[in-house]
Amino acid sequence: MLNEEGATSEAQLLELLELLALRAAGLPPRKLLRLFLSDEAKPTELPLDLPKDIDCYREMIERALPLAEEELARCRQAGITLLPYFASDYPTALHALGGARPVLLYAEGDLSLLQSPASILGIIGTRQPSPEGLAAAHRIAYEEAEKGRVILSGLAYGCDAAAHHGALEATGRTIAVIATGIDRAHPEAHQALQDRIIASGGLVLSEYPLATPVDTYRLVARDRLQAALSSELLIIECGAQSGTMHTVRFAERYHRPIF
Repeated sequence: MLNEEGATSEAQLLELLELLALRAAGLPPRKLLRLFLSDEAKPTELPLDLPKDIDCYREMIERALPLAEEELARCRQAGITLLPYFASDYPTALHALGGARPVLLYAEGDLSLLQSPASILGIIGTRQPSPEGLAAAHRIAYEEAEKGRVILSGLAYGCDAAAHHGALEATGRTIAVIATGIDRAHPEAHQALQDRIIASGGLVLSEYPLATPVDTYRLVARDRLQAALSSELLIIECGAQSGTMHTVRFAERYHRPIF
C-alpha cells in the first residue's frame, strides 16, 4: 500500500502516478508490466548507456499526468487504496497469472486479508441455485468463517450472495471480487451487501477504475482473480455452460484444489 511518509514512499507515489498516466495514455497492460518491473526482475542488458525504457515515455507521462493526479485524488477522497503490482503488499497469489496479472488493484476494506492466502476459501456457483444449493452455500460459508477462513466470492445473485451472507452472519470476514469500479455494485441491488462487507472488516477488490461499468469481458476477467486468490475453490451448483465454469478452468490452470 502506498502512502506519503518518507523518501521511499514518495518514490513509490511518483511511480504510481507514472503508471496511471501511461495507462490513461493508452499503453496496454503487458507493456506496463514490463516497464515497471524491478531492476532485479528485468533481463540483463548490455551497458550501452541507452535511456531506460520509462525515460522514453517522459513526454507521454507529462501530457497525461493531470489525468493521473485527478484519478488518485478521486480514489483518496473515496477511501480507496491503489495497489500497483510493484507494491510490497500486492497479493503474491496473483503472480500465478504471469503477464495476465492486473497492473493495478483498487481496494476498499482490510488489505491484510490478502496476506494470508492459505486462509482464503472461494465459494461460487450459479445465480439461480436450488433451495438446497442456496442453503449449502450459506451453511458452509458460515461454518468455515467460524473456523477463521476468509470467504471469497463475486457478489453475484444466488450462491455468491449466500456465501457472503453466511460469512458475515458468523461474524467472519469475506472478500468480494467485482467486475466494475468499486464506486458501483453489480448487481445494483447488492450495494448494501457490498457496503456491509467493508463495514464488517472485509474487503472489496477490483482491477477497474472508478465508474467502470460491468460487461461480459470484465466478468470473465474477474473470474481469473477469484481463482488465483483462492487457496481452494468450492463450487456449490452450476450448469455445464455456466459462467462459473470460467473460474473452474482458471483454477485448474493455477493448480488450485477444486471441490
